[in-house]
Amino acid sequence: MRYQDSKTGLDTSRKILKVNHAGEFGAVNIYRSQLFVARLFMKELVPQIEEFLADEKRHLEIFRTEIQRRQGIKCKSYWLCGLGGYVMGFTSALFGRRGVMACTWAVEHVVVEHLHAQIEYLRGVNDEQALETVEAILEDEQNHRDVGFKSGGADNILYQPIRLLISLFTECVIRFGMR
Repeated sequence: MRYQDSKTGLDTSRKILKVNHAGEFGAVNIYRSQLFVARLFMKELVPQIEEFLADEKRHLEIFRTEIQRRQGIKCKSYWLCGLGGYVMGFTSALFGRRGVMACTWAVEHVVVEHLHAQIEYLRGVNDEQALETVEAILEDEQNHRDVGFKSGGADNILYQPIRLLISLFTECVIRFGMR
């Protein structure tokens, strides 16, 4: 997705921040539900999911702070991201370790692509605070994506439908939020 100046009353930088905030809420709920299942059936995965969850909670706070600084409100897709995240996380965890990692890779792959496009846009409009906010999470999201890939979440053909559905849902929610 290529980001461009908004044709509505809300500038694109604010939309980016709101959509990313909603996405972080979705990610928090993905990892919360995966953690719930992992504690029951995949105890070896608990520390990794807890680490991802801590990162996403920190990202949620980073975006919340910047949105409040701009006197903004939550994105219209905030609760959709939260509910969708919980369902995706829980469902993927039912498929075991590879299901968890397929979900992680699928979501973070889409997110990282959007973050790069957002960074390019924000550099072009010289919104330094928004740029710094987006850049603050990029490394963590790339790490999550890479762990998902290395842990077998991205290459197993049996998990292709899960990755496809999760990627598609993630992309749709981002586009809906940017409207």
